[in-house]
This record gives sequence, structure tokens and C-alpha cells, in this order.
Amino acid sequence: MNESNARFGAIRAALRRLGMAAGLVTHPTSMRYLTGWSNPSKRFSGLLVPADGDPVLLLPALEEESARAATALRLVTWSDGEDPFARLAGLLREAGAGGGALALEQEAFPVGQLVRVAGALGLAPGALLGSVADLSPVLSDLRECKGDDEVARIQRAADLLGPALDVAMKAIRPGITERELARTLEDAMAAAGAEGVAFPTHVLFGPASALPHGETGDRVLERGQVVLMDFGALYRGYRSDITRTVCCGEWPEELARVYDVVLAANRAAIAAVKPGVALGDVDRAARRVIEEAGYGEYFIHRTGHGLGLEIHEEPYVVAGNPKRLRPGNVVTIEPGVYLPGVGGVRIEDDVVVTETGCRVLTSWTKERLTAG
Repeated sequence: MNESNARFGAIRAALRRLGMAAGLVTHPTSMRYLTGWSNPSKRFSGLLVPADGDPVLLLPALEEESARAATALRLVTWSDGEDPFARLAGLLREAGAGGGALALEQEAFPVGQLVRVAGALGLAPGALLGSVADLSPVLSDLRECKGDDEVARIQRAADLLGPALDVAMKAIRPGITERELARTLEDAMAAAGAEGVAFPTHVLFGPASALPHGETGDRVLERGQVVLMDFGALYRGYRSDITRTVCCGEWPEELARVYDVVLAANRAAIAAVKPGVALGDVDRAARRVIEEAGYGEYFIHRTGHGLGLEIHEEPYVVAGNPKRLRPGNVVTIEPGVYLPGVGGVRIEDDVVVTETGCRVLTSWTKERLTAG
């Protein structure tokens, strides 16, 4: 059984457990995960998965050619001027879901569309809402464990980060701005083969590096300031995510000490990553190191997040999370310490869980470096 068939098989099994006749996938990321195609327009599209039967993709006619190049599934099109929800209602009736026995991605399904589906089926919106099940957890659980091809794409996206950091290190000097350095990183990733950025590039200098989600701006780098670079590459739909912190010139004494603590926390958390370990325990491994060094109050975010088609997805490496790691999970490990008005240090790697432990996908050095 190939990977696509296995995914649809798992969805069908979940639909039967839920007592639903069909599932409707509408989130573009979910659709890409299952078909290789996602709708680039605002026109309605939906992937219908019957509990017993073959999937069918409903999409705008003007997107038929691109979808046919990506998937061998049955395609049903609608043209401008037609009602896509009337066409959808016919497909739902074919699947035995005309009475509302339907699982939806409730986190991604607008109320307005629910009203239109109900109307097309001749149901009151409240009646349809009362009968549907949530398909989102089923798809999230499937996406958590990456297949070999998915891991290979994330690895390739991670491989594009080192060349960008090599170029950035040569560009770091007093007088450069955050925006200029961010563009340097992005241009170098593109030159190495990235299809785009995984998320907006964050480059923060000096005291601004103490803002975990600070905005890259026109700050000018001065000697003795830390440079925090948080960025990622996009490759064939999958994303990488890395943070490295260096210093322009000699490291200030306290920030050098903070760097060594954060690096120890990063390594402790990675050492804890293996199948069967609770994600909260991985967070605890990093947090314990930072707390014992006296900086616990300055570690103000979770240790990491899942990574794949989206930059933030399940599972989350966060305090108290009882969910246990499984082979194929890909997570970030990114402890940080942020001293207000002084500066911050974050060190982030991407890690895939293996059958016996884990493998780090990001390979650029974590040695405490100076530049410029």
C-alpha cells in the first residue's frame, strides 16, 4: 500500500469509528498533504472522502489542469456562475452523507460555508451542525508522523540553512541593518535551492534580541551586540527552522555565560528526545538546565513545536504535555534566555524521532562565535 492509500485508509477507518458517512477536507494544507494539490484561489474546493468509496476532489474548473498534474483522484469541477455547494451536495448524497453524517475540519470550516452546505442539502444549519464530527484531530494525528519522503524534504530544507549562515557570517559587521542581513540570508537560501522562506525571517540586534518575536527593522549593528537569526527554508512544500545567535566582536561577559547555558539546555533536550518520552519531559530537560543556572524566569516560551507542511504544527514541546513522541515526529528544540534591555540568546535545531532515539537535521555549528 502506498503512502497516499494508507492515509485515505486511516481516514476511512476514523470515519467509521465516528459513525460518519464521509469526511470533507477543505484546509489547503490538509488537501496538499492528501493529494499533492492545494487550491491557489479563493474559490471553493473540497476533498470528499467517503467512509466506503473512493475520494473525489471538487474544485474550480480553471484549476483542473494543475490538479490533474498533481493527483490521479477523480475530479469534479464547477465553473464561475455555478453553485459549488449544490455540486457538493450531490457528492455528499452519493457518499451517503446527505442527511448530515459528515466530518469536517471544524478549525478551518467557516460558518458561512456551513450554512451554504446545509441549505444545499435542505437542512437547517443547526441540524447540520448538530450532526457533524470534527475531522481536524484525525488529520493532525496523521501528519504528526512523517514518512521517509517527508523527512527527506525537511532534511533538504534544513541543508539549505548552512550555506545561508556561512554567507551571513561574512556580512555581519558594524553598520549593517537587520533588514539587510535578513535579505542576505534569504538570497543565500534561494541561491542554494530554496523555493521560498518557511516564515518571515527574524534578525534582531542587541537589546532587541531579548524580544522572542521581535520585528526585524532598520536597527544598525554595533560592535559588542549579539545577532539573533531565526529563519527557515521551504522545499517542495516542507519547512525547516533554525536559530543561531552570534556576536559582532567580543561577547559581553553575561551574554557569553547565557549562551553556554542555553547551549547546554539545547543539548539536554535533544538527548531526551526518543520514542515514548512525553513532550513535557523534553521541555523539562531544557528548562531544568536554565533554572539551575538562575535564568529560569527569562525562558519565557515552550521548548519547541512540530514542523512539516506548516511551520507550527503538532506535536508541541511544551511544559505539561503528556503526549508521547513517536518515530517520524519532527520537532524543533529551541530554548532561549532573554534579558530585558540587554539581549537574548536562542539556539534552535530541527530533530526527527527515530526508532531508537533521534537525528538532528540542522548541522550548522553551535559553537559560540564572533563575527565582524
